[in-house]
Amino acid sequence: MAKPSRRANLLNNALAKFQLHGYDGTSVADIVEELGMSKAAFGYHIQSKDQLLVELVTPLLDDLEAVLDRFPDQPTWPDEGEQLLGAYLDVLLAHRSVVMWIDGDKAVLMHPAVGKRLGELNRRMREAIRGDNRSTAARLGASAALSTLWRPLRNLPEVPAADYRVAMVEAALAVVRTVRE
Repeated sequence: MAKPSRRANLLNNALAKFQLHGYDGTSVADIVEELGMSKAAFGYHIQSKDQLLVELVTPLLDDLEAVLDRFPDQPTWPDEGEQLLGAYLDVLLAHRSVVMWIDGDKAVLMHPAVGKRLGELNRRMREAIRGDNRSTAARLGASAALSTLWRPLRNLPEVPAADYRVAMVEAALAVVRTVRE
């Protein structure tokens, strides 16, 4: 197996530091120190801490967008809806370490590019869940269904995701049923 590149080590270390201390609580010096890398070497691999944030989160956002693009704006429920929820959750699981970090980091959620795009993707998912129902209850229910997919990843880090994937999709479907009835 090939040894990870310095760039890969930099990205992995940055993610670990961001998870522990948050984006705002982590400096470039914090990231490079542990790697025995200078700030100049950091600049060779990544232009800025901001670019680092975007690079770490973009694969998650791209994959979420791809899932949403695969399903019609108004999926049929429960069949296409269950597939949508499962595919969306699979993306979250594939990017679990990033999800665990960004879910609780206000600096990421408020980032002009990343936060805006994540907000738009979450809006699209909530609209797919609630359908044409614009009531307050439907809006709250769609948000709760989406939270059913996101929150356990952060709140239950010690539990292997495979142990509760089915339960998470079923829980989200149960919430969706209350929204769509």
